[in-house]
Order: sequence, then C-alpha cells, then structure tokens
Amino acid sequence: MTKIKEQAVEILLELPDNKVVTVIEILKGLQALCNQSEKWAEKTETAANVMGIFNKYANLNLVPQEKEAWGKVVKEKHAVH
Repeated sequence: MTKIKEQAVEILLELPDNKVVTVIEILKGLQALCNQSEKWAEKTETAANVMGIFNKYANLNLVPQEKEAWGKVVKEKHAVH
C-alpha cells in the first residue's frame, strides 16, 4: 500500500462509523468519475487515430483550402435557411 493510501486509511480509522458511510459514498462517486475519465481518454485517442484514415485519398492540392471550404459551406447553409 502506498504512503498516501495509508494516510487515507488512518483518517478513516479515526472517523466515527456514521461519518464513514458518507466518505464511502464520496469515494464511490470519485471512482465512477475516474472510470468515466479513462473511457473518455480512450475515445479521444481512437478519434485522433481515425481522423487520418482517409488521408491516402486526399487531393493534396485542395488540402490548404479545407478550412475555408468548411467556412463557406456553413455560410451558404445559414444563408439559405
């Protein structure tokens, strides 16, 4: 057990039982949040890998115009509606 976890256990041992119930609920929430963050990180890594998947089909002459093209499409779409 790490030193920091030993400190946490020492604090828990000093608390009355009726207060430990609340701490356990907080720890469960923190654990769920950590698991959710890890899953989000995995999805972000996958998305970054997928973004270049069609790179071999790109017209290299048009790549510099991509940002402008998206802006033009958005303007046209909002102008029509």
